[in-house]
Amino acid sequence: MPFEIKFENVPVGYAVTSGHAGEKVTLCSTGFVSSEDGIELITKLEGLPQQILSMLPLPAPVRPSLVDSLLAVIRRDKTATVYVNEVQLIGQARLKGPCKKGEAFTADRILDMGPMRFRDVDIPSDAAIVYVFSVGWRKGFFFDLGSLQGANAGPRNYDLEEQIGNLYAYLTFQERFRIDDITWRTLFAQKWFPFAYLDGAILRAMVSHAREGWMVDELLPKIAANVNRLVNETPLTEIADPAFADHTELLARAQDRYLAGDHISCTSILYPRIEGLLRSFHRAAGYTSEPSAKTLSKVAVAHHEADRISQSLLLPARFNEYLDTVYFAHFAPGSAPDVNRHSVAHGEARSGDFSLKSATIGFLVIYQLFSFFSSGKRPNQRG
Repeated sequence: MPFEIKFENVPVGYAVTSGHAGEKVTLCSTGFVSSEDGIELITKLEGLPQQILSMLPLPAPVRPSLVDSLLAVIRRDKTATVYVNEVQLIGQARLKGPCKKGEAFTADRILDMGPMRFRDVDIPSDAAIVYVFSVGWRKGFFFDLGSLQGANAGPRNYDLEEQIGNLYAYLTFQERFRIDDITWRTLFAQKWFPFAYLDGAILRAMVSHAREGWMVDELLPKIAANVNRLVNETPLTEIADPAFADHTELLARAQDRYLAGDHISCTSILYPRIEGLLRSFHRAAGYTSEPSAKTLSKVAVAHHEADRISQSLLLPARFNEYLDTVYFAHFAPGSAPDVNRHSVAHGEARSGDFSLKSATIGFLVIYQLFSFFSSGKRPNQRG
């Protein structure tokens, strides 16, 4: 059951700068820290969350080491409701493949995450929130004390459910959101992307390889096995989407050639067909802009943006960049360019690059695109 406590003085934030008595300091009233922040997380947890734990009524004080989650809803009258290890979260997620009611699933089944809310917990828009939570061994701490800062403080101006979804997505899939620019350049130079349909262990290994400057191609057998299973379990020919309707026969042939180990034929079919899918989507979705390469990429990735949280596992901005710079890469005639849309369509790509790698990437691009074409909702489902 929740605890009720009352502060002598309401908390308004953490000091960002130091100062002597009487000097001005800068305060931070809203923030998020996690296990990756090390000592900063510990310091902040030993502040307000520790104070809240110490205020809980006896006879059962809660030790910090036993806290899996702590939610405090603090009101302007200095009272607060505190939940320790008892809040339940209800969230939305898109899954890879079908799911039956009551079925358990792991993080590897999650294609993308959505908003999350606390079951049976009322958090008024003018109340402050202190939230400590765990994902496995990882800890996160979110606080928003802005509504307690003076008489003129206003209510929250953001969607709290979306924010909680963002926090969980970030903490659960931290390796995707912490990729630095150098690692991104390495991934793109090697033609790879952390495609959402790949298993988590493979994605982590890809990022690790790129960060160390190693060849991601060393992981190709595992990546190809993942795609082989994906093609068998979720065939592209069974995707009910208007953009796919005119391409079913060719996609079926590409799947057949991939499973048969005919990577030359598979790659030859897929790379022009990816642009065909983008063009079909552009028309089916009612866009009237000129279907240039940049426009095709941009509108596809931006579609259904309102249905996604900002920490989308699809990594929209980076995937748009990937399509522009890797799939739609330009080349100089006679330069023996890598496999991409233009080099294949113009007959300039190196024959040796029509390989398991190029065919595997082709399928992963298409599955990723479908994730953008669709909102993930059933046709009769409302937002």
